[in-house]
Amino acid sequence: MKTQRRIFLLLLALVFLLAAPAGCSWAHTPAKTDLPGFSPSENPEPKSQTRKITDMAGRTVEVPNEISSAFSATPASAIYLYTLVPDKLLGWNYELNEAEKSIIPEEYHTLPSFGMGDAINYEAVIAAGPGIAVSTASINNSAVEEADKLSQRLGIPVVVLSTDLMDAPAAYRLMGELFGVEAQAEKLAVYAEETFSSISGMDITDEEKVRVYYGNGETSLETAPAGSSHGQIIELVNAVNAACLELGDGSRMQISKEQLLAWDPDVIIVNGEPKATLSGGAAADALLSDPDLNSLKAVKNGMVFGIPNAPFGWVDRPPGPNRIIGMRWLAGKIYPSHFDFDVDEEVRTFFRLFYHVDLTGEQLAQLYGRA
Repeated sequence: MKTQRRIFLLLLALVFLLAAPAGCSWAHTPAKTDLPGFSPSENPEPKSQTRKITDMAGRTVEVPNEISSAFSATPASAIYLYTLVPDKLLGWNYELNEAEKSIIPEEYHTLPSFGMGDAINYEAVIAAGPGIAVSTASINNSAVEEADKLSQRLGIPVVVLSTDLMDAPAAYRLMGELFGVEAQAEKLAVYAEETFSSISGMDITDEEKVRVYYGNGETSLETAPAGSSHGQIIELVNAVNAACLELGDGSRMQISKEQLLAWDPDVIIVNGEPKATLSGGAAADALLSDPDLNSLKAVKNGMVFGIPNAPFGWVDRPPGPNRIIGMRWLAGKIYPSHFDFDVDEEVRTFFRLFYHVDLTGEQLAQLYGRA
């Protein structure tokens, strides 16, 4: 009987052993909910795919954490994007001309043109699928309304940057945060700040200040009066805008030769007409050879200068960060004895840092209209 009992117990033990999963331990493994200090409410939340920023118009904008591409709603915002994050630029607002292509690296020549203002191709922008849009504007209620409308039209967040040149450092820092390139943005912001401080710190007396006329267009008789954003750098380089006109609805105004003769400025700078492939140098030559204007003080003293306009205008057209180097160029032209920097070297530095190109001697000569 005892033998039969032992056999039964052995068989029962064998059954239990065969029923247990391979590698299983009989020791109790505590579940996660058994661990000290655990509470179901402490489960980690899914990581957000967006974040909130405040743009320069004071708007709170929810943007993606990762932005693969951005649409530029204005030519100036395209320059901000190109100078900081060129590979994020969805496209230009117009077809690049030859002057722009002579400086901008070839891989950006074929980016599509999406238009601007009332001519934006909304369907094409939406189809391209940018993460955000960037726009520039004078900061006011209208800028906020336009940005909100554009956001609704495109179905993506719109970030507004200020067109005031003195706000360029803040604009670059905001974009650095936006695209996660804070270190590079800081380099551009610091360069802008150093430019502003070195030029505004010039000891120019009221008697020394020169009167500057800025001419635009094919006849150079379109100007930006004092107070216009298009002529902002004249005041920023401690000069006086000779166009003493009341600023109307537009930011540029047409004048006559008689008006220019009456102002008789100390210095004339002319932009030409990029759309008609008329360079600043060619516009300056035309003004110098005009017999109706040969009595002008600036003409007689050889103080008529064509504004370099590659890859973008140095004084205007558009009113973006491209004007930073224009400040150094213009200040060097009208107050050469007040500077301890070499303008040509500053141009090379700016183009390397902002436009991603090392200028050759030939390119530099072409910029000045000497080639």
